[in-house]
Amino acid sequence: MAAAGLFAAVALYVFPYYPILNNPNENVRLYMTAALVDEGTYEISTIRQRWGWTNDAACVDVGAGDGSRVPCEGPMRQVPRADDGREYFSVKAPLASWLGVPGYQLYRWWKGDADPELVEALWWTRVSASVLPMVLFFYFFHGFLGRLTRSPIVRDAVYLGTALGSVLLGYALLFVSHSQSAAFAFGAFMLLHHSRRVPAKKLHHGLAFAAGFLAAGTTALEYPCVMVTALLCVQALFAVHWSRWIAFGVGALIPTLLVMHFQDAAFGSPLSPGHLFVENPAFRAIHEGGFFGMGELQWGAVWKLLFHPRLGLFSLTPILAFAALGVVPAFRRRGARLEALFGSLMVVGMYLAVVHLANWDGGWVTGPRYLVVVIPFVACGAALGLDALVRRGGRNLRAAHALAIGSAAASLIAAGFPSLYYPHLPPDLDWPLAHLFPILVAHDFAPYTALHLLDVHGSISMVPVALVFALGVGWAAHGQYRTALWSLPVTALLLALQVVPAGDPEPAERTAVGFVTQHWSPAGHDLPAALARKGDPASLHERLQLLRKEGRDTEALQLERRLAREQQP
Repeated sequence: MAAAGLFAAVALYVFPYYPILNNPNENVRLYMTAALVDEGTYEISTIRQRWGWTNDAACVDVGAGDGSRVPCEGPMRQVPRADDGREYFSVKAPLASWLGVPGYQLYRWWKGDADPELVEALWWTRVSASVLPMVLFFYFFHGFLGRLTRSPIVRDAVYLGTALGSVLLGYALLFVSHSQSAAFAFGAFMLLHHSRRVPAKKLHHGLAFAAGFLAAGTTALEYPCVMVTALLCVQALFAVHWSRWIAFGVGALIPTLLVMHFQDAAFGSPLSPGHLFVENPAFRAIHEGGFFGMGELQWGAVWKLLFHPRLGLFSLTPILAFAALGVVPAFRRRGARLEALFGSLMVVGMYLAVVHLANWDGGWVTGPRYLVVVIPFVACGAALGLDALVRRGGRNLRAAHALAIGSAAASLIAAGFPSLYYPHLPPDLDWPLAHLFPILVAHDFAPYTALHLLDVHGSISMVPVALVFALGVGWAAHGQYRTALWSLPVTALLLALQVVPAGDPEPAERTAVGFVTQHWSPAGHDLPAALARKGDPASLHERLQLLRKEGRDTEALQLERRLAREQQP
């Protein structure tokens, strides 16, 4: 319970929200949730009129009057239709929007007859569709790690690095479906793992039903996860006794029928996803090539998905890199080779699929967006690898534990804090930990938090998060303070790899930092100082005017001398 409480404390405290982005991943799901509750339909035209246009919508032309539904534009259009016969739908898999319904319904009851506000509705739906499901998942995930490992320090360090030190945290704070798809996939995996260890007569039908629901629900949350769903279903043939296959199938049928109902209502066929109906022509062009945008191997993705300082799975969450040491122990575990096989197939299969995607980097993201679904599987490999080090440690037992705690602490800083501050980094920002976040912290940029209700803003509002992170590291160390001290060099080295090679920011990175700082929400930050730190001469002049206005003559004189030096040939 304490493990899940650490995640809940952070996820319910911080509310990163930047209206300038008009985040399509969130808004189009929110619009569909609102349409379901307010109008009993999937169609979002009325909601777009209420809250404004958002991207990632599908445009369906129904103007012919014969019931056929074709894209408003693109190669599938075939025949001309009337412009006034258009309907708009979310292009995303539907289950996330349904998970948001309880939260939005509660919000509407609380709001009464007043008009719903987008930002308020977004908070309620984030909690309903993202935060609470992930709290439940992490409760069971921590217990599962305990059954894999002998060392409680390894168990808790891997849990901490996964729950609060990976991009699972960032996407769990948003009304998207990446983190939930990971929870559903690994939830099914845990149930199937348990099923093989229960005598057939004692295997409850409800457990098999739940495993099937979670397996199919993975794709009902994220279409690209269909490979994971397929592998889980094959695994179920070996893990679930044949007398429970029907229960598994019925469970899997529910989210499958939900997807088919949505696709039939929106796009005219239960087997037609909306990717070819996308309103944005640039997005539609990506999906028109190959299977859901899969085509040629993207060589840049091969290493960037693992080691890039903004996108890399292992660079952002270095504790996961110990999964490389966990492969052999996983296959050597008595009675667990089936799970090791299918877990490995899911990780490798998703990686190979994503490196063939035209939009493999996912745009404005933190971490490998399309690999989020495999993070719990990789975390289990890391737990097995670290546990093997501990068992072989002997006199070096403390060193093995220091590696676990140190890499978990580095994960909190490299992925945890960025996920909380700004979980949608611009593509041009290659070194966020070096070029963006020091500026944000130094100049009082901070996201919305619960303290915002008390009019407390800026970096001080993030102190409770820092305390929770520190408490988490102490909790994972289990009172072994010398081991915790030994872990400090490990943390410093891993973070240095994210900062030292960065060098000076390129012009594109300076522009990206400027965009983030100039469009920050909420207020309570020192924008001119941040822009001056970015090095933009125009921003330096703006800073100089502010210093003169505030009577800070000494600082103004220093800045005047700097400008004079920069203007010299």
